[in-house]
Amino acid sequence: MSIISRTLAIVLMMLILTGNVFAGEEDYPNGGEVIQIKQGNVGTFHELRIGVTNIIKADYVDEAGTKKQGLIAVLTLFVEGNPPQEKDFKVHAGQKIIMDKYSVYVEEIRGTVKGLVTLRIKSIKGDGSN
Repeated sequence: MSIISRTLAIVLMMLILTGNVFAGEEDYPNGGEVIQIKQGNVGTFHELRIGVTNIIKADYVDEAGTKKQGLIAVLTLFVEGNPPQEKDFKVHAGQKIIMDKYSVYVEEIRGTVKGLVTLRIKSIKGDGSN
């Protein structure tokens, strides 16, 4: 690998790791609340509870339809209400999921055993705007 290629790769990785560049940036440029949840724990955002059940390395298909291999997390989302709602999601970094009035963007998945997931969560207003 040439010095220029190595330098370019290092700069790109630094931008990605510092959060200055990430997949799906147009969805959440500066909005939402960032929370980190360790595997086996539950995070809270208003009436939304998010549990990180499992983190594994596996094959998945991204939003562009490209087959990739990387870390995926199994998240259990629970929304209080009458009736309450609960659903499991298998997610990868860069993926957005919507449940009830919440939009959850998966910023990062780290580790496997005792790993953690970084999420950016936004409330979706009833008029359809974010």
